[in-house]
Amino acid sequence: MAGSDNVLNTPGLMDPSTDFGNMMQHAMKIKGAQMEQDRKKFETWPQYFQNTLWMQGRAIELRELPVTERLEPAKELKDKGNAHFREKRFSEAVEQYEQALGSFRYAKQHDEGWKKKGIRDETIENIDERGEGETRAAIDEFLVSCYNNLAACYLGRAASGEPEPGSTVDADYRLCIAACTAALELQPECAKAFYRRARALTEPLSAGAEAMDEAIRDLTEAAKHSPDDKAVRALLNKLRKERAAQRSKDNSTYSGMFCRGEIYDEKSLEEQAARQKKEAKQRERAEKRRTVADCEREAKEADAVVQSLQERGKTEDARQLAAKIQQHRTQLEDYKTAQKEHETNRRVEPKDIDFRNPTAEQIADAKKHGIDLMDPLVVEELERLQLEKDAEDEADDLDPAMGARERTVRHRRRRPPPPDVGKIPLHEIRRRLDDMGVDYSSCVERPQLEQMLLAQCRRRDDEPDEFEYDASDIDDDEGRGQPGWLRSTLGYYCTIS
Repeated sequence: MAGSDNVLNTPGLMDPSTDFGNMMQHAMKIKGAQMEQDRKKFETWPQYFQNTLWMQGRAIELRELPVTERLEPAKELKDKGNAHFREKRFSEAVEQYEQALGSFRYAKQHDEGWKKKGIRDETIENIDERGEGETRAAIDEFLVSCYNNLAACYLGRAASGEPEPGSTVDADYRLCIAACTAALELQPECAKAFYRRARALTEPLSAGAEAMDEAIRDLTEAAKHSPDDKAVRALLNKLRKERAAQRSKDNSTYSGMFCRGEIYDEKSLEEQAARQKKEAKQRERAEKRRTVADCEREAKEADAVVQSLQERGKTEDARQLAAKIQQHRTQLEDYKTAQKEHETNRRVEPKDIDFRNPTAEQIADAKKHGIDLMDPLVVEELERLQLEKDAEDEADDLDPAMGARERTVRHRRRRPPPPDVGKIPLHEIRRRLDDMGVDYSSCVERPQLEQMLLAQCRRRDDEPDEFEYDASDIDDDEGRGQPGWLRSTLGYYCTIS
């Protein structure tokens, strides 16, 4: 499918380099400005609440029931979310928790034609149905648990470095903060919400001194309500030490700012690095090959422009644009059909698999066998095994007398290599040290933390493949399977309730 006549190799509908694309961009800006004025309140809502506006499925059915009859079936939705969470399917878990929350709190649209007209604040009502008395207390406790679980999902997804398509890691951290805040509005003494909000404030790479101060305030409250929580105490002590070290460093730096040029020079270098990074991203976007998803998204955006033109009375422009969109969709369907036939006829040998760019089918198949192809350390191990297998095949060609038994025994004695700590984010290094039970409170700089993680991994390479797994913080009634050695040593666990 590398030909030059398919839809992926043509300028997109929104490509500003063409006259048509330039017109589309201008129309989209006009429509976007109009919609922004119409839905200011809606845009302030977190995504998990916005999604209740067009939610489908079980939550819609539960809204028709009396409030007193919704809680038990809503708990089933939460249990499904817990099951997805344990398998690190964070997006699927988020969807189930949104359904559970949306059974009681949701946005209701009173304009039946809103899908054509667009979202407008004046036609949306914020519904909050929690009953009274004991029913309300039970539902509040349930909602707090769901908000906390949502926060855990956003933290897990952010830590994985794989946000939802079209979103970012920082957006997941912001959603985590919003979910924790919602939990605290219902239960002001919830230590778990304070703790997770503190993590979401400080783990982003862009977190600054103000975020650290807010996190320390949250952790102080969490320690007040849950004094025996070791995780809260450990993070609070660590942040206090980091803040003290940073203030000491700032005092040393700024005390000589009038007699040295270091501050100005450092700032200039940072600005230059930021510009270079921005230019690199622009070049990467320009060189990036368009995908089927890009084409489908462009068609949906163009449909919105058609609707906007019709509302403004420009029926002829709308008709011409609709014809162009239909031609685009026809080309896209032809490409998808040809691609599907190509994939069906192509036989992929294991040695040809690109572990760093796996297909959705390969990811799903690997999960069935307990392998996470999105984990960079797992990918490094698979690539090492692949190279080893290729070397063995070459050895067989040179010396067929070498038996498979020798290779098998040799392979079993090998242990996974230590991680490439230079490629791991700082918050992930800290998290892995926490999982290993290592006290790193005395270490402030990244090189010290890297050396500590490497030392722990090398030490564990000399130990037998045994592990302990504590799931006592997971508040559900379903059984948990034991993780394998790779997940136990390198995995990341977020507790849910």
